Amino acid sequence: MRYRRFGKTGLELPVISCGGMRYQHQWQDTDPAHIPAANQANLEACIHRALELGIHHIETARGYGTSEMQLGAILPTLPRERLIVQTKVAPHADPAEFRRTFDRSMAFLRLDYVDLLALHGINNATLLEWSLRPGGCLDAARQLQREGRCRWVGFSTHATTDLILRAIESNRFDYVNLHWYFVNDLNWPAVVAATARDMGVFVISPNDKGGKLYAPPPKLVRLCAPLTPHAVQRPLLPRPPGGPHPQLRRRPPRRLRRTRGGPGLV
Repeated sequence: MRYRRFGKTGLELPVISCGGMRYQHQWQDTDPAHIPAANQANLEACIHRALELGIHHIETARGYGTSEMQLGAILPTLPRERLIVQTKVAPHADPAEFRRTFDRSMAFLRLDYVDLLALHGINNATLLEWSLRPGGCLDAARQLQREGRCRWVGFSTHATTDLILRAIESNRFDYVNLHWYFVNDLNWPAVVAATARDMGVFVISPNDKGGKLYAPPPKLVRLCAPLTPHAVQRPLLPRPPGGPHPQLRRRPPRRLRRTRGGPGLV
């Protein structure tokens, strides 16, 4: 596995992360007894396989249904120092509600702290204002940092580039999760601006949102031969100093194995 410095956090993140949006049994919270055994076993197999490959960055969010709860059944059994755990909590008009939601995340994860906490989905001006205003959600997150419950604070976004730049140019975040793909490079100015501020830059799901490369159409397979689409995209991901950090969304272990041999993948 290859690793890169994640901006000012100083963390050495693997170039592929274990993204948890697809872990969940369902999108709503449920009783743990309702989680099918096969579903939980698949999740745990993915975590173990990821760690075997040196992929120790485990990513999830409160908005990912049962993902945090299911991860909470395995993460506490692993050496904490081996893991970089990230969760994400959406901004709220009431910072106290933001904090209560974070508390629920931690209760599900069964961890004392997360390494990375993102304000999740700063997708419009209202959510940005809830985050940045005095006493807002970013201040609440920084208080959690002072309490030792998270180590670094960033944000994730699906917004237009102008709004992403406003968040970056506030100079108040440690890292950003954003979209950038060789088929859609509109957010490149945000990548440059974040890198100039030594923020960690994390590219969201290049192998999923960047074209579902784990299930490519026959034409794409032909165009990429003899390499796989995964292997073709990897060298094309942007690489300014300190970022960005491409994320591979979780797939069953057989698909993690299938990508091996592509340059720079594992």
